[in-house]
Amino acid sequence: MTGAVFDGVPLDMHSHLCVFHHGPAERDELLMPFLADGLHRGEACQYFAMAGDRDDAERKLGGPHPRLQVNGAESRYRCDDGMDSDAFMAELDEWSGEQGTPCRVAGDMRWAGSALSRPGQLDALFRHEVNASRWVTTRPVYALCFYDLDLFDGDVIVPMVHAHPQIWMTGVLLDNPYHQQPLP
Repeated sequence: MTGAVFDGVPLDMHSHLCVFHHGPAERDELLMPFLADGLHRGEACQYFAMAGDRDDAERKLGGPHPRLQVNGAESRYRCDDGMDSDAFMAELDEWSGEQGTPCRVAGDMRWAGSALSRPGQLDALFRHEVNASRWVTTRPVYALCFYDLDLFDGDVIVPMVHAHPQIWMTGVLLDNPYHQQPLP
């Protein structure tokens, strides 16, 4: 059996993609088949959705499923008006370690829009994404971060390009020569 496929393109285990898209409809065209395929294969899937999208995401994936967790992104990523990346990554690490299968993790990054208006939060988001790049090398996971190009400008997009080893844009998966490797 082959590994994960994203929009028709095979992914390597330990992939961490920055997925650029336009709007929720395009996000769902990419995201839902990726998660549905994981569930079909018996893999554990976790999606960090915006609060208003949680029930809709579960419905699109066929209702509650024992291998699927749909969580609110806002509450998981923020702590005291800032990011608690270490705590978030520790939770993901514990969850993925308990699954006994490859795992698929996806996050709708729209939550960051309001958080980024506070000083220092773009740096915190960058560090979080670098931590995620390090984490995916330690577990059998595929991780996708969805950034809506209708919401984020170059001030956010450029650092996120640097933070991800692979970029997905307009149907093309690119190994990222601008990726800044995490420090050991």
